[in-house]
Amino acid sequence: IRFGLPGATPGDAVFWFGGGNESYPDTRAASKDLLWDASVGELQTPYVRPQENGARADVRWAEIGGLRVDGDPEFWFTARPWTTEHLDAARHRTDLVPGDTVWVHLDHRLHGIGSQSCGPGPLPRYYLWPEPAEFSFVFSEPRD
Repeated sequence: IRFGLPGATPGDAVFWFGGGNESYPDTRAASKDLLWDASVGELQTPYVRPQENGARADVRWAEIGGLRVDGDPEFWFTARPWTTEHLDAARHRTDLVPGDTVWVHLDHRLHGIGSQSCGPGPLPRYYLWPEPAEFSFVFSEPRD
């Protein structure tokens, strides 16, 4: 469950300042905030059974496909070569075929993931509960 903005863009190279490794509200302790770059493919975690993956935490800004996004406050950033609907429907990694479009999520908050594929769900403190929120994104051209 996420609370934010979905979008689509061309491009493959991603640059961002924030957490570098895949992380979610209940798995982010090892995430270091630095300047990172990767291809969209490198942002994916190839789990045996396809599932939600690839989110980056505490992102201050991200650039992809000729677009820069600055967030206030920090945000969660996910970019993948298939839609979330395709990811959810896939039973095997071979069911996921990358396309020319990069599907992006800019999220204010995410629900924890727990280990539901093989164990318990997230602890209640990592649930995404309905509550008032304010956040903003500024879209611009990438900076040199």
